[in-house]
Amino acid sequence: MPEPRTLGALLARAANFPDTGLRLLDRFERERWLPWPEIHERARAAAGRIRGAGVATGERVALVYPTGVGFFDAFFGSLLAGAVPVPLYPPVRLGRLAEYSARTAAMLEAVGARLVLADPGVRRLLGEAVERARPALGCRSLDELGDGAFVEAAVDERALALIQFSSGTTVEPKPVALSERA
Repeated sequence: MPEPRTLGALLARAANFPDTGLRLLDRFERERWLPWPEIHERARAAAGRIRGAGVATGERVALVYPTGVGFFDAFFGSLLAGAVPVPLYPPVRLGRLAEYSARTAAMLEAVGARLVLADPGVRRLLGEAVERARPALGCRSLDELGDGAFVEAAVDERALALIQFSSGTTVEPKPVALSERA
């Protein structure tokens, strides 16, 4: 078996190991186990939905989720769709929602997000940021995208894999681009 050169290929390889996966804890410290084969299948389904919504290879998909199953579905689904995931933090303090909206809108604009995928609970708080940034495909949850057939995207190891923003604790958040190889 050739060495995986992309994150999607690495996920497909991991799907051959059903005794390994991710162990997630929710805010009540309840555990959820996701084996790699299930993660891979969920990602394939999400990728079909993302492509079906009109996202093309190389386009940016912003992800606004708390850490959990939904985030991994959207993250790996974006990768398998050939899109570039851009994880963004959900709002932490409702008292600072205006500041969060302005900062999030600036990040969405900086990366040229075509679609914002969000946890349904968080999505209600993103209105102002999405209205300012105006991503072409709007802001939706994965479930709202409907079904789409999975078609594996051809992705080169030199392609952009992920855009991650610095924390922004001392200055405005800055985007950091990571290639598939990195």
